[in-house]
Amino acid sequence: MLELRDITRAYELGGERAGVFGVSLDVPAGCLAVLAGPSGSGKTTLLQLAGLLDRADAGTITLDGQEVSSLHERDRCDLRLRRLGFVFQAFNLVPVLSALENVMLPLQLQGLPETQARQRAEAALDRVGLADRRHHRPGQLSGGQQQRVAIARALAPDPLLVLADEPTASLDHAHGGPLMDLMADLARERGTAFLVASHDPAVIARAHRVFRLVDGRLAGAP
Repeated sequence: MLELRDITRAYELGGERAGVFGVSLDVPAGCLAVLAGPSGSGKTTLLQLAGLLDRADAGTITLDGQEVSSLHERDRCDLRLRRLGFVFQAFNLVPVLSALENVMLPLQLQGLPETQARQRAEAALDRVGLADRRHHRPGQLSGGQQQRVAIARALAPDPLLVLADEPTASLDHAHGGPLMDLMADLARERGTAFLVASHDPAVIARAHRVFRLVDGRLAGAP
């Protein structure tokens, strides 16, 4: 599903060279993969590259058999909207919209009719166990519930790949573990690939594959 080959993205941080260097990895369909490593190891940088939010200095990115790293910006934006899902540490929900309206938003941006967008959003919320909270705004939901809404929003457009940056960092252990169990279940059920950046042991323990980054390089790589 996702293939990174010899990805390098370098930049200056505090007068020192940082980034990721020569990273290659594969995330097949239905796999929950975790980028593990301490802060500053390159996890977020690599996640942004895989999500086409930044461009690599070298290397190639292939998604579902298509080389996407050299696409023009308009095509990259369209691919992010239609084939990628994003889950953020801070949830990034629109506070004035209900849970249902938040999940409908990317579907409406795709041009889906409102009735169809609503049906798909309701189904996504039901799958993450929030059907009875669909009319609540983010401020009326717990942190764990907000992150479940964010997952529903990411999954509603039926993406090939979901990218999550420290999705449990704002949650306590009682909510973080079940959230990752949900992601693992969704990966298996839907065949969606998940790539999660995290240093949380509870996240790493639930991964199907773990890629450990040290100073921008994969541990054990030649």
